[in-house]
Amino acid sequence: MPTSSPVTQKRPPLGEILVREGLLTISELSAALAYKQEHGLKLGQALVALRLVSQADLARALREQGAVHCLHLTSEIVDAQIARELGAERSRQMQAVAINKIAGIVTVALEDPTDGFALDALSFALGAPILAVHADPERIVRCIDHVFGPVPTQVAQAAANVEAEVPAVPTESLDRAAARALDGVMEDALAAGASDVHIEPRAAEIVVRFRVEGVLLNWTSIARSWAQPLLARVKLLGNLDVGERRLPQEGKSRAEVRGTQVELRVATIPAVHGEGAVVRILDCGRRLVDFAALALDEHQRADLERMTTGGGLVLAAGPLGQGRTSTLYALLQRFDAVRKKLVTVEDPVEDRLDGVLQLEVNARIGFDFPRAVRSALAQDPDVLLIGEIRDRETAETAVHAALSGKLVLATLHAAGAAESVTRLTDMGIEPYLLADALRGVVAPRLVRRLCPQCRALEATTAEQSARFAPLVLPERVHTARGCEHCGYHGFRGRIALYEVLAIDGPQWEAIRTNEPAHVLRGLSRARGVTSLREDGLAKVIAGETTLDEVHAATARG
Repeated sequence: MPTSSPVTQKRPPLGEILVREGLLTISELSAALAYKQEHGLKLGQALVALRLVSQADLARALREQGAVHCLHLTSEIVDAQIARELGAERSRQMQAVAINKIAGIVTVALEDPTDGFALDALSFALGAPILAVHADPERIVRCIDHVFGPVPTQVAQAAANVEAEVPAVPTESLDRAAARALDGVMEDALAAGASDVHIEPRAAEIVVRFRVEGVLLNWTSIARSWAQPLLARVKLLGNLDVGERRLPQEGKSRAEVRGTQVELRVATIPAVHGEGAVVRILDCGRRLVDFAALALDEHQRADLERMTTGGGLVLAAGPLGQGRTSTLYALLQRFDAVRKKLVTVEDPVEDRLDGVLQLEVNARIGFDFPRAVRSALAQDPDVLLIGEIRDRETAETAVHAALSGKLVLATLHAAGAAESVTRLTDMGIEPYLLADALRGVVAPRLVRRLCPQCRALEATTAEQSARFAPLVLPERVHTARGCEHCGYHGFRGRIALYEVLAIDGPQWEAIRTNEPAHVLRGLSRARGVTSLREDGLAKVIAGETTLDEVHAATARG
């Protein structure tokens, strides 16, 4: 296959150009030529290796020579679909990135576009003729990371050191290597901002994945021969029984990773291909979100303030990991811990709160949620936070405490605000008791926040308009692009969408008469309550997130 166009006129030597421009002396050129010959390099590679010229100076000289086209490479000009045709392994091995495909010709950026062997290999791999251009190697690496994700340096390096020798090395050496590999995984996870590390056994390898901003990302893979020593180190990390491989185990510990104090919660499970594990990472020094910082509109904020004035039951409803506990923590911080008794019952305690009596459930010794809640009420609290209502006994205790004048804040696994009411009645709570106890429900959903440095406006599509109907979309909305500031993901952090349902007269009557969830939703709409989808659209218009993020979080909302 053809590669790049042949050059028909004689080019001035590269060394001559550099000497003429005052970038290189004759003696330095002689040294570089000797180094080139000794190591089998191109002259440009030898000059950079000896640090005689910079990449930028070399690029300018090559451009003047007429040997190459030079490109200021950025992720914005890379077509990820075309780049993926080259593949992650080959892109990293050849330090090349496919940029686009025009008229059947693929433009490829690499450090040395005069390397005929590399050009032939790239053309063969892509199945098309190529136009080779020079780009700064660091920019090439950044663009490869943008398309395929960053290379997991810590664990890969540790694994590479001994992987080939695993069958021959002593157990003690392998254990030390596994410890280094796990340390590398945890350091990579913290650097990536991961909330969870998934270690998953497969038939031929161990796959490590990170959950970053709610999304699982493949990070690296490790040889199957590492399975036993690696999982043993994971168990030690969670203070678990290393010898028990038949039953699931859960544990926790505190550690210092990259100078940061973290709490690690470890859960292992036996599977067909061996044991797997999930390690949740909690930053002990993270700053809690206060009530003023919650992403609420003025009506939602006012409703929540009214709901938490006086006694009653206030629920945070939604799936696990969607900001329920963080929202209740923010509400709890509104109260003066000096003048009021604040107690929490959690499994486990998420964050340490000053001035708050926090109880941690321990089912192994019989201190389960019902017993812990009863014990908490014996402490005469003004405000009681229940980590989750999971059963009828806990629900009944919470409702009776709310009816007695306590303010009870609790999370509940439910599809939405209205569904939380039917969830409690399905547990066996009498509707007339629930109607009198319930002050309101807040339903948060977390979506990824757009990176402000690289977000871009694009026209909305007919498909998007149909998906969000009957809501009316603006003509243009922000979308994710990716840049150095956000690790080329297009997002930085997360933001919550909220629906706040305050119980008023019509809704109280609907709960008392055990009406289904859709009736409560209809009453909310009639009252003008902002739905999750509407709140999400408002945040899309504000440039904080995308339509795709909102749709994924609220498709049933």
